[in-house]
Amino acid sequence: MQFPLGPSLCLLGFLLVCVFPQPAPGQAEDGFMCKTPAIADIVILVDGSWSIGRINFRLVRTFLENLVRAFSVEFDKTRVGLAQYSGDPRIEWHLNAHTTKQAVIDAVKNLPYKGGNTLTGLALTFIMENSFKAESGSRSGVPKIGILITDGKSQDDVIPPAQRLREAGIELFAIGVKNADENELKAIASAPAETHVYNVADFSVMSEIVEGLTKTVCDRVEQLDKQIKGEPAPPPTSVAPPRDLVTSDITARSFRVKWTHAPGQVEKYRVVYYPASGGQPDEKVVQGTENSVELNYLNSLTEYQVAVFAIYRSSASEALRGSATTLALPMVNDLELFDITHSTMRVRWKTAAGASGYMILYAPLTEGDPADEKEVKVSDSVKEVELEGLTPATEYTVTVYAMYGEEASDPMTSQQTTLPLAPAQNLRFSDVSHSSARLAWDSASRKVLSYRVMYVKTNGVQTNEVDVGRVNTWFLKNLTSLTEYTVGVFAIYDEGQAEPTTDSFTTKMVPDPLDLKSSDVSPDSFRVSWEHPAPDVVLYRLTWTPTDGGDSEEALVNGNVNTYLIKGLSPLSEYEVLLAAVYGNEVESDEVVLVETTVERTTSVATTTTTTAAPRFGVRNMRIDEETTFSMRVSWQPVDSRNVRHYRLSYISARGDRAEETVRLHPQHPPIMLPQLQLPIRTNSYSKWSKVSAGLCLHPSQSGRDRTSGAQGGFRLSTHGASSGTGGGRCHWNKTQTLQTEYGCGR
Repeated sequence: MQFPLGPSLCLLGFLLVCVFPQPAPGQAEDGFMCKTPAIADIVILVDGSWSIGRINFRLVRTFLENLVRAFSVEFDKTRVGLAQYSGDPRIEWHLNAHTTKQAVIDAVKNLPYKGGNTLTGLALTFIMENSFKAESGSRSGVPKIGILITDGKSQDDVIPPAQRLREAGIELFAIGVKNADENELKAIASAPAETHVYNVADFSVMSEIVEGLTKTVCDRVEQLDKQIKGEPAPPPTSVAPPRDLVTSDITARSFRVKWTHAPGQVEKYRVVYYPASGGQPDEKVVQGTENSVELNYLNSLTEYQVAVFAIYRSSASEALRGSATTLALPMVNDLELFDITHSTMRVRWKTAAGASGYMILYAPLTEGDPADEKEVKVSDSVKEVELEGLTPATEYTVTVYAMYGEEASDPMTSQQTTLPLAPAQNLRFSDVSHSSARLAWDSASRKVLSYRVMYVKTNGVQTNEVDVGRVNTWFLKNLTSLTEYTVGVFAIYDEGQAEPTTDSFTTKMVPDPLDLKSSDVSPDSFRVSWEHPAPDVVLYRLTWTPTDGGDSEEALVNGNVNTYLIKGLSPLSEYEVLLAAVYGNEVESDEVVLVETTVERTTSVATTTTTTAAPRFGVRNMRIDEETTFSMRVSWQPVDSRNVRHYRLSYISARGDRAEETVRLHPQHPPIMLPQLQLPIRTNSYSKWSKVSAGLCLHPSQSGRDRTSGAQGGFRLSTHGASSGTGGGRCHWNKTQTLQTEYGCGR
């Protein structure tokens, strides 16, 4: 049966089974349980090369655990042994090392990750020569079944050793994962390939073939058991064990075991050792002429149980037992994390005596993907490294092990947090107008790739964003007047985006047209001109109205024009001119006011010449500011004040419920407060020589807006107790001795 190949994982497992009849067991804890009345000797060969990875190696352990659960494991029933290899094979535990299923499962769970290359042919030969021996717990007269697990092509020849295993009566199954060579699998497995070769796509789906594999193995066990049922193994011969076990030369990672020879023709001695607190046994085998062996690669500060067996040609002795405790394995000291940036930190430690190298593990101090943990290995001469590619503003745990071959000392651990990405600094604003503002900020770091400017109306929802490159100033345009904006500047790095530096500013009011004035006055026309207040004016709205009553007229002037000839006027008539600027976002400025009077027509006869009087100028650029519900400030700019005696101001309630009041103002008099006013009112002031020269509608409900233009004169109107329903009033003044009063409100 075949499955698609899966993720890259260099793993090879080889499972050898010898079976005896036994009573049918019950169901396994999870999944299929082999019910054939048989017992088995199982030897598992696992390739623990570096390409497996720690995460996938856990999946291998789970697969092997489920495989073991399908059989009854006891000393007189099924036995399980395991060897691991990469470049060099080694025994993890022999068939007779564990006597219960739980002990084997615990050993599988604690199976270490070896690391190295993949030499499958050498590993098969190692199993042939070491696993099927009486001293290893193999029992004669038992059918032999092998299961191979691999994810790639072997680096050596597998055909001869696989053939020798099959010729020795071992039935082979082959399991390929991901990139396994299917032809190689078929060359290793026994026939037929349809039931003895498996391909899976991923180690994560290995569990899906456990039930099918164990059923097939179980069936073959039963068939092979029937074939050899009449061939019982010869009874073992009782022999004496070796004597006088002595341990010496104890270090943190090794000690020597010595004994007195057992009697008779001993072919080999088998030395089994394992931690007394629990763990997988290991073993060494020496020739029968030797009586000592050094046990290496031990854990420090650990008590080990040792058993020595004398191996004869067809039997083995009882064990000679003893124990020894290793010394502490030197570890690194004075671990220090320093020179910390947003993406790097340096690690420094004091070396450990006798270490062959050091291993540094580091990972964010969060419950993330185990793949986030990274590993660095250095030689014994290195005592300082730089960790790179770290995440900004993240706490890291750094652990350093002193390595002694493949064994590691107890860890030394420390924690530090990387710096956040440096943000832009000192955000500031300048050249703020009604529609634009200039931003500036200080550079964050030489490592900044660019800056991103985001701005939004403080009370709005639509965010504007622009990447401005590596500059540290930017001009915002097309803003809305009298609006508060919140601005954030982000520094962009390879590692991401720094926290923003933020601040706010408020745009100004759209400016009014400047310096409104008149010229070229004639009996039926005069020209008005002005200065542009800003470059983004779209058009001007110009309105003129006779001050003594009559219809208003209006003209729209293109925004790039600053003069207009008002025609069709009546001679010797006073006109009020209002000018407002209209901007692109349809916001309109306040109006500026000009009052101008057309001149009288001239006539001449042969003997008499009639001329007009000298020009009588009114005021211009009248402004209203500092408006409140009960007061206002009015200011203006006289055109020619050489002959002005005084200004006379009269005011009256628009409702007619108060008597008229009059105030006379000196041309240089500062603004005055008119007490006890009630709005709406209309006021008029006149010069001595002209009738009506100015007018402005006042609205008490408006907020104060600046209409000051450097006026040379002014007065203050105040009112008390105004009704909430007041509509407005018009303020007029002129240099005259005649008092006139208007009622109502108009432009």
